[in-house]
Amino acid sequence: MPRNKSPQLAETPFNFDRDRPLDALRRRLIELSEPVYRTFVSKLLPGVDNILGVRVPTLRSLARTIARDCGGDFLNAVFDASSPLHNDAESSFNFKRDVFESCEERLVVGFVVAETSLNFDERLDAIAAFVPAIDSWAVCDSFSGSLRIPNSRRNEFWEFLDFCVASERPFEVRFAIVATLNHFLEKNYLDAVFERANQIAARRLGEYYVDMSLAWLVAEAFIRFPDATLNFLERNNFDDFTFNKSLQKIVESRRVDEETKAEIRRLKRPRRARRSAD
Repeated sequence: MPRNKSPQLAETPFNFDRDRPLDALRRRLIELSEPVYRTFVSKLLPGVDNILGVRVPTLRSLARTIARDCGGDFLNAVFDASSPLHNDAESSFNFKRDVFESCEERLVVGFVVAETSLNFDERLDAIAAFVPAIDSWAVCDSFSGSLRIPNSRRNEFWEFLDFCVASERPFEVRFAIVATLNHFLEKNYLDAVFERANQIAARRLGEYYVDMSLAWLVAEAFIRFPDATLNFLERNNFDDFTFNKSLQKIVESRRVDEETKAEIRRLKRPRRARRSAD
């Protein structure tokens, strides 16, 4: 694997054209791209063909620079808001999902949403604007893991995720699942977390990246709350594929002892044909 390029280029002060805010970002990303790394990343993201080959630490460094120099103005320009995000929430939802030309553009803008100094209402509007642009597990998971939600506003974020749960777009649903995992996997929310997982599973979307994120959520829940999660595994709406993937992820974890893994393996359902949406 080639060595990473110097982060200095990513940290160079960022200036952009308000009418074409992504042009400057695209030029910077091309300068930071590595063809060999592009080949490596492309293998991890099958079906995603708009990869430049810029490493995630470099993307985060660039996002921090943008957030520091012009974060709010940049986001308003990118989301084509006619007024600041917190004054015109509806403008955020008019954002065109296909405006980005590369995976790296999506990642940087997502990181800018997370890094820019915004109050919670502004940040939630920016999150709502960005989520429809998510088109891969890498963007989804990296964006969700970068967000910081104040404890005093978590219930509002949970309610926002309800809208994502109901979406017809698979990566919006995956965002709801991964954000639930990152921000709500704790005792006080555990019953609601399992209820949300059941609600999504009952939709029978038949989407691989949704099903795999549900399995990931259950595995993480088992590691933290084994008894409660075991009870959930005995009374859930999961299809056989997602259920068995949940068991597989538990068994693959290094944080689960061998005796427990043996018990989990015994829960595996017989292999059947993959189900379709109802």
